Amino acid sequence: MDKHFTLAILGGGCAGLSLAMRLAEAGTSAPSTLILEKNANYSNDRTWCFWDEGNPELKNWAEHAWSNFKIINGTSTFTKNCVDHAYLMLTAKKFYAAAIAKIALNKQITLLNDHETKEVTKLDNQTWRIVTNHGTFTADKIVDTRPDHQVTNDDSLLWQSFIGIDVETATDMFVEDTFVLMDFDASFTEGLGFIYVLPTTKNKALVEYTVFSKNILLPHQLEVYFKPALTKYFKKTQYKTLRTEYGRLPMGYQKTRVSNDPNYVYAGLFAGGARPSSGYAFQRIQHWAKSCASALLSNQSLVAPKKDTAILSIMDAIFLNVLKSNPRSSIFVFYTFFSNCNTNTIIRFLSDHANLRDYLSIVIAMPTLIFLKELPSYVFKRIVRRNHDPIS
Repeated sequence: MDKHFTLAILGGGCAGLSLAMRLAEAGTSAPSTLILEKNANYSNDRTWCFWDEGNPELKNWAEHAWSNFKIINGTSTFTKNCVDHAYLMLTAKKFYAAAIAKIALNKQITLLNDHETKEVTKLDNQTWRIVTNHGTFTADKIVDTRPDHQVTNDDSLLWQSFIGIDVETATDMFVEDTFVLMDFDASFTEGLGFIYVLPTTKNKALVEYTVFSKNILLPHQLEVYFKPALTKYFKKTQYKTLRTEYGRLPMGYQKTRVSNDPNYVYAGLFAGGARPSSGYAFQRIQHWAKSCASALLSNQSLVAPKKDTAILSIMDAIFLNVLKSNPRSSIFVFYTFFSNCNTNTIIRFLSDHANLRDYLSIVIAMPTLIFLKELPSYVFKRIVRRNHDPIS
């Protein structure tokens, strides 16, 4: 096998495979590309959900779609119709299979599993030397999608930690076209805790317990809240667990990785792939992959993930600081947001497509006093941060 490539993609997860797929579509015009993935095999380890933006490929990939969602706060419940922008679910199993199949059709692209990148150095001839556990390669350009290994709680304003199970119940109990976006858990007081239920049939669903908090919660810590929640949901109904997943997502990551070298860019969750206020990442990564592939195919410089607009960054930052400073008010903040805003406004905001009218509607809908109290603190933090050198 050739040891030199035009492009090396470090990490064959969502971001790495998404870029490789876009390049694979170019046929023989694709640059010689190497994908190095440390895991020996792909597994059905996660689930991506997103609002339908009209992308036919993503809609075809989706294994389920919901046209209604519920918000639950104790005895108070309301349902919203989202048929204009259905909520779609894609499992890792289907995404990985589709990506691997598409990549395999293009001889310009090589995917190597069980290849962990150990060291990357720039050589005198301006190429990159990549040392792995199974050999050494060189490349003209690098896209690094690997997660940050040295993560601490303080590296992000908040963390989204979640644990979920695919369940099958002995009796029919789910409504197939309606999912529970948030069922708030008042017993969790260190931030926001809620149940998330995605029914795929009348007796099967993905049930997750999710937390927005200052600290990363590990599976055994989430279990403390998840088990009572499952008891509440299923009551006397018997169920069996088909699959388990766990994850953590940065919400307002403070050490977003950037590179000053045009031939080396970072991408993925820790390079702006996750929306700070929600953790949604899949569609943001798809947009980046499309633009980066287009640049590569046009012999242009690599494209880093696009930065959010100033207004979106400010709104997300204030929102996260409110949640961080007022954990006991988190349920009220989210319940107010979903109950007072128009559904399409909510979806456009969560999908990064909000317009000025949407932003204004959201500001008006929010509990004003809580946000006004946080504003001076936010401004002070911005000034302090601006006076320090950015971390790269």
